[in-house]
Amino acid sequence: KQWYQRRVRGIMILIVFDFDHTIVDGNTDVKILDVLGTNKDSVKYDSKIGWTEHMKTIFFECSKYGVTKEEMVSVLKELKLTDGMKSLFDVIRKFKSMIKVVIASDSNTWFIEVLLDHYEIRDLIDEVHTNPAVWSGNLLEITPYEMNTDCTRCPVNMCKSKILGSVLSNDCFKVLYIGDGSNDLCPVINLKDKDIACPREGYRLCKLLKTSEDVKCTVLQWKNAQTIIECLVPHLE
Repeated sequence: KQWYQRRVRGIMILIVFDFDHTIVDGNTDVKILDVLGTNKDSVKYDSKIGWTEHMKTIFFECSKYGVTKEEMVSVLKELKLTDGMKSLFDVIRKFKSMIKVVIASDSNTWFIEVLLDHYEIRDLIDEVHTNPAVWSGNLLEITPYEMNTDCTRCPVNMCKSKILGSVLSNDCFKVLYIGDGSNDLCPVINLKDKDIACPREGYRLCKLLKTSEDVKCTVLQWKNAQTIIECLVPHLE
């Protein structure tokens, strides 16, 4: 289920990141439509089939129109890091021996791999939990991360609370969860009072947390990841 996993010892803080609109300032699944040019208008989202099946359709269209892997890489690399995110990862690099970093995302393994390499931060990531995607000839084939039949808060292919539970360890004294979307609400609700949720200001998660009565953790809104740095560093020094 996970793209890769590194063994980490002596962990004190667990940081869980969403990817789209959190690490990267945009949505990889939406951005990739640019490779289709005027043909992208022919691909309509059908909520009955779900988002992962929708992405299968998009990748089939890319293959049909002869879109190359290199063209997809070029479009993805147009996405920038969110404001302050490079500085946050610089801090993570400085204190990496005290931090475990996990990505939990509804994007896919190939998109995330391309951009982590592009931003030169892949070596800082200990685990990536997302939808597997592999190339078969000129077709990018995506499959769901899991079949979620238990959690009604989360989409059918992924419950991020399950991911959070699987990556927690006894030597972790605090969790920072950094996200933006409605599928980040479930894990945030399951954080403890000593943990910190960092919803991106102006996005869906931030709005949901304002009306939720189930949240026990501290909530820290951010527009620039410098806000997260100012919260994180005192726990590391």
